[in-house]
Amino acid sequence: MGVLEALHHGDYETAIEALTRKALFGRKEEAKEALLLLAEVHSLYGEEGLERAHQALEEAYELGGVEHLPLYRALLAELLALEGRSEREVLPLFLPTEDPRARYHQAQALFYLGRFEEVLRTLKEGLPAFLAWRAEGLKGRALERLGRFGEAALAYEEGAGIALGLERYWLLLDAAAMWLEAGEGERALLALKEAEEAVGEEGPEDGATRHYLLARSHLLLGNPTLALEAIGKALELEEESGHRAYGTPLVKGQALLQLGRYAEAMESFREALRRAEPGERPYVLHEMGVAALDQGAYLEAEEHLRALLKEEGYPYRASARADLAEALYRQGRYGEAEEEARRAIAEGALAQGELVLGHIAYDLMHLEEALEHYRRAAEAAEEGSRDWTAAQEMVVDTLAQLGYRHPEEMVARAQAVLPYLHPTDEWHAALSAYLERARALLQGGRRLN
Repeated sequence: MGVLEALHHGDYETAIEALTRKALFGRKEEAKEALLLLAEVHSLYGEEGLERAHQALEEAYELGGVEHLPLYRALLAELLALEGRSEREVLPLFLPTEDPRARYHQAQALFYLGRFEEVLRTLKEGLPAFLAWRAEGLKGRALERLGRFGEAALAYEEGAGIALGLERYWLLLDAAAMWLEAGEGERALLALKEAEEAVGEEGPEDGATRHYLLARSHLLLGNPTLALEAIGKALELEEESGHRAYGTPLVKGQALLQLGRYAEAMESFREALRRAEPGERPYVLHEMGVAALDQGAYLEAEEHLRALLKEEGYPYRASARADLAEALYRQGRYGEAEEEARRAIAEGALAQGELVLGHIAYDLMHLEEALEHYRRAAEAAEEGSRDWTAAQEMVVDTLAQLGYRHPEEMVARAQAVLPYLHPTDEWHAALSAYLERARALLQGGRRLN
């Protein structure tokens, strides 16, 4: 078996032994080539391989004539970037080149520097197989960081098509995770099925991850019973592996909520909170707050959401503040609710905050003000989302309370939102009645003020 083939099959010991022998006993040019490949191999281990990779590069340098080779400089750039060196130290090492290997290591350096768009532009086809699947994995990670989840999933699947054994399995798990982020539950299930077929025997930690992703896929597809079954298996495997993640009981709680088992769900969330690291706690508290809010346990919701807002670094803080505003509104604490809603809007939760302000104004019979808040909420929300649906419903309802003002608008908004409502939803009947009345007014040529 040749060195490149050994590397592709994961037989690093054989490859390193052959390269070390060639570095010691080969002719000068052969030795330099072997040392550069040896540095490449050690670089694959990340931080664990830093010392040996540096050593191989130093030995190649001592043989002379490598300092102007794009591959040598790209490898050195990658190692320095991995160590946390600055762009000022790393980027000048890059040399213009069309060599796919050198460009792969430049791309790795760029990834460590956080320059994800440039990673995508730098990678080039034509790599040996042991690097080709890694290049697709690197592309996937860069796309993931850029929030392009569907493209990241495709890159991971492309890499899985080249990789063998466990590497193929792990890439398929990554693909499944990205399909979930993209909202593609069926694609996630396909990737997970491939992953299961790609590996002979799963270790408990990997098995727990696969069943966790399986549970999330079933949740996304509206199959909470299957999700609960999968997450139960994930929890068993976690106990076996000794690695107990907070996300597993979190997903169990979500499945239980979908099944209407609120008390059990909250207990599962409390377990997730016990397992969570500081940066993970806000995610659990937000789930608990929203679950309590939906259950009508408004004081409990307020407690969880206030605890969340004391935590640092939560990316959905504005949304959590808007949820707190709703919890306060539901308790009739309008002044506090308005204050939190305005703060939520200032922090970026425009649709949610405007909805709460609209509800307060509506309850106080300030219908003109309520109408403007609801219109702004509908404009800011994503079509089909819960906030968009609620805002559209309330615009139509408020116009009806104002004597069927702007019947054209009522017709347009009712027609837009009705396809998103189940026929048994009480709002479906109400909006249908409003729509019929508004159409009649338009056909009669009358405008009511």
